[in-house]
Formats: sequence, C-alpha cells, structure tokens
Amino acid sequence: MKKISPIKALIVILALTFLIHQLVSSLYKPITTETAKYFTSNDGFDITGIVIRNEQLVKSKRDGVLHFLTEDGSRVAKDGVIANIYSSETSSIILSDIATVEKKIKNLKDVMSINNVAASNLDAANFNVSKALNSLILSSAYGDYNNIPNLSEELLSNINRRKALLGETSSFSEQLKSLNDELSNYKNSLQQPISKIKANQSGYFLSVTDGYETVLDIKDLSTITPDFLDKLNKKENDASVIGKIVSDYEWYISAKMTLNQSLNFKEGDALTIYTSLKSAPQLPVTVKKINISKDGTNAVIVFACNNMNSELASMRTGPMTVVNHEYSGLKIPKKSLRVVDSVRGVYVVNGMQVKFVPVEIVHSTDEYIICKKSENDGELRLYDQVVVRGKNLYDGKIIG
Repeated sequence: MKKISPIKALIVILALTFLIHQLVSSLYKPITTETAKYFTSNDGFDITGIVIRNEQLVKSKRDGVLHFLTEDGSRVAKDGVIANIYSSETSSIILSDIATVEKKIKNLKDVMSINNVAASNLDAANFNVSKALNSLILSSAYGDYNNIPNLSEELLSNINRRKALLGETSSFSEQLKSLNDELSNYKNSLQQPISKIKANQSGYFLSVTDGYETVLDIKDLSTITPDFLDKLNKKENDASVIGKIVSDYEWYISAKMTLNQSLNFKEGDALTIYTSLKSAPQLPVTVKKINISKDGTNAVIVFACNNMNSELASMRTGPMTVVNHEYSGLKIPKKSLRVVDSVRGVYVVNGMQVKFVPVEIVHSTDEYIICKKSENDGELRLYDQVVVRGKNLYDGKIIG
C-alpha cells in the first residue's frame, strides 16, 4: 500500500476541518434575530353595536304613482321635495327619461370641454373603453339587465372621450342639439304632480325601513338596558310608510357587555370605535350612558357620535371594536428584552458585532412589546436586527 506523505495528510485534515466547520456554521446559528418593524396595536374588545338615531318616518297619504326626486342615501334639506305623486305611470317614466337625457347632456358637455389633448392619456382612454365594453358584455351574459342602461351610457361616454382626444368632435354639436330637443319634448309632455312629499327635517333619506325606527328612542337613553336589548323586537311599519329621514345630528351606538367590562368606562370618556364600513372605518365617540342590569351582572354602554354619512345612516347593527388606547412603535418579541446595568434594552446586530441599545416601552403583551421609534444612533431604530436568542451576549461581542 502506498503511503500518504505527512504534507498530504495535513492538507486532507485541514480540508476536512474546514468542511466540518462550514457545515456546523450553516446548521448552528449562535444567535437568532428578528427585524424591528413599525406596528400599531390597541387594547380594544369586540362588541355587537346597535344603532339608535333620530329617525322620522316619511308617509304618503295620496293614491297615485310615486316618483322619488331624492336619491336613496342622499341628503335632503328641511322642506325639500322627496318625491312627487302623479296620476299615472306615464309621468314617472317620462321623469326617468328626463334624468337619463340630462345625464347624457352633462357627459357630452364634459367631453366637449376637453381642450388639452397633449396632457391627456390616449392609452388610458382606450383602456376605459375596453373596460366599459367588457362590463357591459358580462352583465348581459350573467343576466344583470337592470344595470345595462348605466353600463351602456358609461361605454358611450368613454367612446366620446376617446374621440375628443383624437380630435373627432365634429358630430358632438349635432348630438348635443338632438339631446336638447329630446329633453324639451319630454318636459313639454310632462304633467304636473297631484301632490308633493316634503321633508320635515334635514338629514339622509332612505327608502328602506327596518321596523326599529319607533322602538329605539333617543329621547330616554336610560331605558336602553340589557333587559331591554334582550327583548328587543321590531315593529312593522304600515303601508303608508315610503321611507325615513335620518338626522345628521348626534346619534348613538349601544352595546351589551359584562359588568367587569363596563367598569373600564365612565361617562364622558372619549374613545374610538372601529367598524367594518368602508366610508367610516373609525368613529370618534364619547360614553353617554352606562346602564346596569337589574341583577348587576351585565351592562349596556351607550356611545354618542356626531359623524354621519349615507352608509352609517343605513346601518342598524354590526360587529365593532371599542378601543380605549392605541399604541404605535417598533414591534419586537418580548423574549428579546434584557436588563443590563439596570437598563432595559435589546441587543442588535451591528455589522459583525452585537450592540446593546436601551428601549422605551410603549406597550407590552405576553408575546411582544412595542417600543418608541428613534432615528438616533445608540437607540432602537426601524429595521434593526434584534437578537432574540443568543448566549454570552455583551456589548461589542464579535459574531461570525
């Protein structure tokens, strides 16, 4: 057997040692880190809110065909006309045709006012035409025929806008004249209404009622107790009711909770309620009433709010979150927190070293802490690599 020279044996041993070292280094990490990221948390808890508002039922006492002039969910002024009553269906159809033609005239005038072709985007115009055409085709394919008139008008409007960008506007004046003539014919053939329905208060008009308008009364909020909510039943409105007006002044959210939960509140507290509504994801509220049940085990908190829009006006109940406090800062695992020389802080990786930096805790849970964000050297900063696990750590320790 051929003998291996001492030099070759040494080289083999060194190579094996290097490979073993690399393998161990890849499998064993002396420290584990997590990135400090900006985070917002709160100490809120979930409720099922029931909305109480000043709601006035709108009634029609005259026979005939009802035609709404106020769109559902829109604001109406006091003494504003909500709807007209006509003697026949023909007048209501003509009014709908008038509204359609007026919309076409407005869209065409908007297109004719485009005079800065250089600043316009032809690609975007082509995309809008294709998008409107596809929407029209899909509605037809799925049988959504009620939406076809609106989609057809949207397609025509986008086609006209593209024509305007290309300078093809010679037919617009003729279209506008034709539409104005059509509008005049409709108006001349329209009969006078036999009656008008006016608003007795300002607010948001809704054509749909839910039967709780006269059951939930804002006049005596002390009656909104746990027992009351447990027995809450709606009251069917009579056939003369055609809608309601929701006041845009102070309104209320009531929520049942345990007595212990209610002890976290006192009348006058300013809080925030999170909702699932797109138009009002956060509502500033104050605690208006705290009503305890007869047996003393439950309570109802009544929150007051002054924000209002059409979506809020139509909401009666839904999941919400009551937030006492909100905390923002850098989120790090709680197990990364250490105490060095009576100073609370964390170790962060700084190049090839670990560095101890003090932290100011804003909020703490069992799993994580939120620390004050800083831009200064020597303090915890955004995206720092915080050491979560490591042995024999000290400030300035070299890591490989």
